[in-house]
Amino acid sequence: MDDLTKGVNDSLALINEYLTATRGRAPVNSQLIDYAIDGVSTFALGGKHLRAALVHISAGELPAERQIIATTFGACVDLLHGAFIIHDDIIDRDDTRRGHPTVHAAVREEYADAHLGTSIGIAAGDIALNGALQILVTSPLDDALVRQAMRILTDAAQQTILGEVLDIAHTVGQAPDPALVRLSNDLKTSDYTFGAPLKLGALAAERDPASMEPIARELGRAFQAADDIAGSVGDSAVTGKLAGGDVLHGRATLMTMRMGGDELDTDPLALGAIVHEVVEEGQAHLRLARTHIDEAVLSDSIRAGLHAVADDVERMLRTYA
Repeated sequence: MDDLTKGVNDSLALINEYLTATRGRAPVNSQLIDYAIDGVSTFALGGKHLRAALVHISAGELPAERQIIATTFGACVDLLHGAFIIHDDIIDRDDTRRGHPTVHAAVREEYADAHLGTSIGIAAGDIALNGALQILVTSPLDDALVRQAMRILTDAAQQTILGEVLDIAHTVGQAPDPALVRLSNDLKTSDYTFGAPLKLGALAAERDPASMEPIARELGRAFQAADDIAGSVGDSAVTGKLAGGDVLHGRATLMTMRMGGDELDTDPLALGAIVHEVVEEGQAHLRLARTHIDEAVLSDSIRAGLHAVADDVERMLRTYA
């Protein structure tokens, strides 16, 4: 097992420990509490764990006594991600994620009650959000370090929430402004998916967290371009979500804002041209990201790890090129 895999697994073990303890502290046995905690477990412990991996990549090779810092930070960002996707699935009316029923959909189907499903989905997301903070404040880390990490986490959470509100606003009234679509993407993706994890990793390694911002911004923009393509034309067997969900639900993305007419849904040439534009936009951000990675003051292993992440994002884009 390589060091990155071990680091991510240690962070996941900390999440599992937290969820087990949370279940044990429940005042009564309740199927709905179990549904909520099981939902967090499914979506925080499943997936690719990109965010936890970014923490450990950015932290690099830590001395033994500082490894608990990266372990803790990795758990926090993956639980924060779990919270956001559980709530996002409610907002976006998505019933599947990674090939599984979303939390609200599973409860809705079990009890034949849509409002109950929504309620438990909200509560499950709250459990994950609180868990991200609780793991940090109850950790053995130094108080000053906890305060620094809390600021990074909560700043990212605030930006993501504001980005989500802006994303919702795109569905109301006039066609969304492309600049605002890109802004909401930055707020929702660049900061919490890349910014917070890379900054927390730098903090664990006693580097300046702000030094990771340019890398995070461009990687996040490239990643969002690939994700937006997948949301419009991706294969559900690969994405684990409803095929064409962004189009069907009228979401404003880099893809859908270019799709000005219904005929584009069935015109392969027009759709292909749009995909090409978004791929090129993502590739441009990747080139900037690679430049920032090369110019940053980093160890060879951290630089190689970040380039590997850029390679993964490029493979996502090339899927549709």
